[in-house]
Amino acid sequence: MKIIHTADWHLGNVFHGHTRYAEHEHFLKWLLNTLREQQPDVLLLTGDVYDSASPSAQAEKLLYNFLLQATSAVPGLQVVLTAGNHDSAGRLEAPAELLKQHNIYVRGTIRMDDEGKPDFDHYLLPLSSRQSSEAECVCFALPYLRTGDYPSALSPEEGLNYYFENLHKRLKKSNFKGLPVVVAAHFYAAGAEICENEHSERLVVGGQDCVSAEVVGRGVSYTAQGLIHKSQPGRGRQRVFYAGSALPMSFSEINYSHGVMCIDLDTDGKASVQRLTYTPLRTLRCIPANKQQKATVAEVMEEIAQLPTRSKHDEGLNWPYLEINIEEKQPEPSLMHDVMEALADKAVLCCRMVRVRQQTDEAQNAATMGLSAEAMQSISPLKLACDHFRARYGEDMPEPLIERFKQAEHTALNEEQNSRN
Repeated sequence: MKIIHTADWHLGNVFHGHTRYAEHEHFLKWLLNTLREQQPDVLLLTGDVYDSASPSAQAEKLLYNFLLQATSAVPGLQVVLTAGNHDSAGRLEAPAELLKQHNIYVRGTIRMDDEGKPDFDHYLLPLSSRQSSEAECVCFALPYLRTGDYPSALSPEEGLNYYFENLHKRLKKSNFKGLPVVVAAHFYAAGAEICENEHSERLVVGGQDCVSAEVVGRGVSYTAQGLIHKSQPGRGRQRVFYAGSALPMSFSEINYSHGVMCIDLDTDGKASVQRLTYTPLRTLRCIPANKQQKATVAEVMEEIAQLPTRSKHDEGLNWPYLEINIEEKQPEPSLMHDVMEALADKAVLCCRMVRVRQQTDEAQNAATMGLSAEAMQSISPLKLACDHFRARYGEDMPEPLIERFKQAEHTALNEEQNSRN
């Protein structure tokens, strides 16, 4: 049996003000061609289908058009789709009965039985090859669990363990006992590498949602994970794999690989895994190239000058996103204008400029000097600003900055006077 595992599409994502419809369309076209080439029996999409709980109509159209094309391109293809922490579980599951007619199985919400307990059988899906109607493996299709989905006294790890223990028990009592088990889940497994700088995965601060991969139980052939954006190979006995996100979701993910996992599962439950890589329509670019470093203003302007120039009829569909990291010796009022002017004819989409002030030893020593509240009241705002600038940067405030401060002070005084009148 052949399985394709993908996750974290984040349809509808807006990247620093730029919509990504064309990028997602490009990815889904690549994935559709991959399905045609590989002819898998199963497609697993393990959460964060959408970027938000209220996706646009355009984002939903992308999903449903793809599902229709995929099931048409690969006759007999079974699709298992589970909700992630970004998704609205109910919204994702709303057309489930209709999709089921096309061998598309959606698990978004937690369904309860008559006794108010989870209907575990609902999350136990027998899967077959396209040439047969006989089950060849069983999928534990578990959506992202929220606090109310498991008994209140349990921790996130205990909650997941509660579900997987019961799924294994139900499997042993079913007609599918002894078949290989594949898990489709969406949680933060201990040991997984995460995006720590910009928290694009929306993990709980302090790692309280980090759980052991052991919760899925023993005898699992492949654990198809979502949530973590960095593609990662199998870990532990449970063979936990993260397919990674379809597109980079932050500049901290600049070096991430994108694509899908292709799994060949034999009758004994042994899984052979191959990574199929994808190059996004738009890539990420940083100045300087090493994101951990900062460049001077002169170095930044020099690198901008070397960027490719926009051609006359280029619509810019594949221009990379650009982040600039500048270290300034002192504030330069015209810096943003100068940078944007230099970028005006360059084939990039500038997303943000991170400005870091360089502090001299003299400024650091002077910054420790303080004034009492009474003394501050007797000093003009401009003098206070000039003194602070000198203490922090070790030199006098530039004249253009003084003029801007005077204008701002004058405007503030006029507004205060008008409010009194």
